[in-house]
Amino acid sequence: MPRIAVNVCDLDALVPRGGGFNPVALLLRDFCTKDSPTVTPDKDRWDSAAIILDGPAAQDQERLEAVVAVLQTIMGPRKLNRRVRCYREGPRGGWPEIRPQGGK
Repeated sequence: MPRIAVNVCDLDALVPRGGGFNPVALLLRDFCTKDSPTVTPDKDRWDSAAIILDGPAAQDQERLEAVVAVLQTIMGPRKLNRRVRCYREGPRGGWPEIRPQGGK
């Protein structure tokens, strides 16, 4: 099963400023651990660091695809006016960006 990573800068932009309820933390709670590794999919972009989803929920492919879909088609467009950048580990170690189904 290929690993999935989510852009850290995009996640940070989704976090509400000033505290309070954090839907991103709630959504990703079981997908990340305090020791989740990071990767830099595009070495030419300063903002391409991504956290690899390696928590218990990330072992379920359906849940993993669902959280990516929520980030890219709901949360990102509502809060960032664009999708959240997510990446899938390729067979030779690269990290190509995941595009939403039928989307941009």
